[in-house]
Amino acid sequence: MATKTRDNGELEAIIARTALKYDLLPYESKPFAMSQPARLGALARLFGLEAAPLAKARVLELGCASGGNIIPHAARYPDAQFVGVDLARTQVAAGRARIERMGLNNIEILCKSFTEIGEELGTFDYIICHGVYSWVPPQVQDAIMKVIRARLSPVGVACVSYNVLPGWRMMQPLRDAFLLAVPDGVDSLGRVRMAREMLEFMAKTSPDKGPYGETLRNWAQRLASLPDDYIAHEFLEECNDPSLIRDFANAAAVHGLGYLGECELSAMILDNYGQELAEGVRARGGSDLVASEQWLDILSGRTFRQSLLIANERMAGVNRALSPDSIAALHFVLPAGCKVARDGDATTFTAADGRLLSSTLPSVGGMLEKMAQSFPASTNVAALTEGAEDQARAEMLDALYRMAMTGLLYLQSEPVPCATNAGDKPRASLVARSDAEAGAGYTTSLRHETVALDPGAQALLPSLDGTNGKEELEAALLEATQKGALSFARDGNAITDAKELKSAIAELLPNLLVGISAAGLIEAEGPALTY
Repeated sequence: MATKTRDNGELEAIIARTALKYDLLPYESKPFAMSQPARLGALARLFGLEAAPLAKARVLELGCASGGNIIPHAARYPDAQFVGVDLARTQVAAGRARIERMGLNNIEILCKSFTEIGEELGTFDYIICHGVYSWVPPQVQDAIMKVIRARLSPVGVACVSYNVLPGWRMMQPLRDAFLLAVPDGVDSLGRVRMAREMLEFMAKTSPDKGPYGETLRNWAQRLASLPDDYIAHEFLEECNDPSLIRDFANAAAVHGLGYLGECELSAMILDNYGQELAEGVRARGGSDLVASEQWLDILSGRTFRQSLLIANERMAGVNRALSPDSIAALHFVLPAGCKVARDGDATTFTAADGRLLSSTLPSVGGMLEKMAQSFPASTNVAALTEGAEDQARAEMLDALYRMAMTGLLYLQSEPVPCATNAGDKPRASLVARSDAEAGAGYTTSLRHETVALDPGAQALLPSLDGTNGKEELEAALLEATQKGALSFARDGNAITDAKELKSAIAELLPNLLVGISAAGLIEAEGPALTY
């Protein structure tokens, strides 16, 4: 962690320059599924702590940009209260406009510095600070910790993300080179363009055949697919001070905060890294969680963390002796792309990244199939074990526990009420309908994940308000086609004949609804309709 101090005048100047850069090139404000309050609450409960139900919780986000991470929560939990704070006026204005468009009255976005936050905001059950801590001066990092401690409720949990040492050192040569060669006086997009050109040149011409040259070549490929806002704010900002987990935990402790763990639970489980590493880290870290996590960072080269903090006085109540019973009261969410297949007596669960869980137990096989059928919604122990004998229930709970520990499923304190297929009169979430009507290229699902919207989804979603059936939805697509927002082609030729157009729309509608449902945009209500 940086230790250089700055006087108030210099600090205010840095904050003002940073805010201006975010105004000129706003960070695309999207949801962060891993840091959503339902995940934070689940992890607190997993470790034996009380966590506030989201239905009436108070949530604060520091550095909320235009609210992409908290507005969807405000729409889903109308009796909860949400506050976002950001210094970039352009983003604050965009967030306020989106809130007004949705008619939400339980959320506000404030345009102010973290150093200006006081008692007037009250306390919060969940505090999120994503993509800020490493990118501000030490005094503001200190202010973030102060705000978290002062604003946490008695059952509060905070999540702070930051770049991590020593792993981030591998990326430091890029930042150093960009800051040396890319003039600060150029506009943000111009600086990004120069950085891309510079990296391409370096990758092509570097004579180094070892790790340095390989790093340049690998990053040239990676940056080609990354958006401009990421490059600008990750590599070209005035501040980017990665931290050791040890130093981060110490900085939190100074303000009366304790390190609870990580949003990504599976990353904390030593056995996931193999027996040799697990035994070596246990021998070196002992019972000190932070020391063990520091060794993991050293060995894995990890570059980014999303750490959980609680008031220090709650640390005595933390129970890290986890067991299947620890997850029994939580909800289970499968990642996208999972598949379940039977082969004789064996049932195999395959994650999108290729990891497997196989079982010959009939109870576990049936449970895995039921979970897959429930996607994109969540499930829970009661639903999965309904009617099961004690032995079968224990087998299923053990499998669920192993899936949670290895990252094959996510734990949440609240259910995800998605429909598995469209109802007779499908109702999409308020967020999805509003974003589509505004012409947005993406929206947020009920799973709190980013969903890209193609022209068909943009045209259909505003009509999915729970009052329209098949005829009305086909009419909405036809109207969008007549307005030029949607087009159809067959064999490479545009369809203009009215009869053919209606036929194409009738063929498209069920496919659209399947995709929209699978993305978690349809609320779980009403009977299923077969098209």
